[in-house]
Amino acid sequence: MRAVILAAGVGRRLKDDRPKALLEIGGRTLLSRHLENLAALDVPVRIVTGFMAEELLEHAPGTAHRHNPEFRRGSLLSLSAGLEGLDEDVVVMDADVLYDPTILADVTQLERGFAIDPRTDPGDEEMMIGVKGGIVRAIRRGKLPGFDLVGEGVGFFKLDAASLPALRTSIDAADPEGDYEAALDAFVAEHGAQYVEVAGRPWTEIDFPEDVETAERDILPQL
Repeated sequence: MRAVILAAGVGRRLKDDRPKALLEIGGRTLLSRHLENLAALDVPVRIVTGFMAEELLEHAPGTAHRHNPEFRRGSLLSLSAGLEGLDEDVVVMDADVLYDPTILADVTQLERGFAIDPRTDPGDEEMMIGVKGGIVRAIRRGKLPGFDLVGEGVGFFKLDAASLPALRTSIDAADPEGDYEAALDAFVAEHGAQYVEVAGRPWTEIDFPEDVETAERDILPQL
């Protein structure tokens, strides 16, 4: 199994001049926390770089990486770059998440699947996951009517090696200017996936300046 950390984006909404992976929470970068959590699980890492790639890699010397030169277009291209040449189980991770490490550990134990938080009342930004008949069948922004269970995706997912060709087919069919979740949505609609609930465990995605404050004040003390 290998982890692919998607760290190519600019993070315009944060109004910060650093890659989001280099945001410091409690005096440590998000990237350093990801690497520590993955090392504890003995999972090797590949980082997908884009914006300020050299500076990012200075914080992860010796770590395998792939560069996405078109990082301003859409996250789908970063996912495609991150999966290039891989033929093993993969955990794909957004770089902008602060989380309880047990959530990641639980996701790695799935054949393929997601961590979801049913506590979220979605607006327009949250990426929500829809479950029907005990199987994940959708991942989209906003409300998902018609599902048995809906929860916000924590920001990483596990995929088994046997499913990689089908996901690559979904990637090839998706809009290269769009979010990678569009390819995942098509994939799970056909093939399904498992899930674990976060069960009240602390985590947050960091998209806006106020999210940094939330991470420092509310999430970090629980980790």
